[in-house]
Amino acid sequence: RDNPVAEAIALDGLGRGWATIEQAVAEGFNRSARREMMIAALHGGLTFQKGLGAVHALSHPLGGLGEPALHHGMLNAVLLPHIMRFNANACGEKYARLRQVLRLSANADLAAAVHDLVGRLHLPRTLRAMGVVDSVFPHIARGAIADHSSLTNPRPASEADYSALLHAALD
Repeated sequence: RDNPVAEAIALDGLGRGWATIEQAVAEGFNRSARREMMIAALHGGLTFQKGLGAVHALSHPLGGLGEPALHHGMLNAVLLPHIMRFNANACGEKYARLRQVLRLSANADLAAAVHDLVGRLHLPRTLRAMGVVDSVFPHIARGAIADHSSLTNPRPASEADYSALLHAALD
């Protein structure tokens, strides 16, 4: 969905979060870093109307499994690099802008940068590390297709696409 105001707010929040998240995690009492993360979180919340896409379409049914109990934000962190690769051809100009905001080189691999950040934060980087088994994937892929967030993904995703994304994120 095209919403230039929401996009500007989201990009500002992303830039703030990217610049300070490692410091905020390492120095939990650093008020300046925590403030920047709070602003980043607020900006993310203000921009939901742009849509949440495939990341949330998958994390919603995964989070509903019950066992294992899965944290929504952790799921998003694990899934995001794979979905960024999936969406890359549909997001050329937007990905170029993301690289600028994150102060990455023009040819940087955004998905790898996110995956590396997740590792530097000592968070799980795979679904298997979170306790997910592939036997749930057919159920999750069907749930992702039915999820309202799927409609706002920049590239249409089929049940087979969601299954492939889950398998990519497994290990």
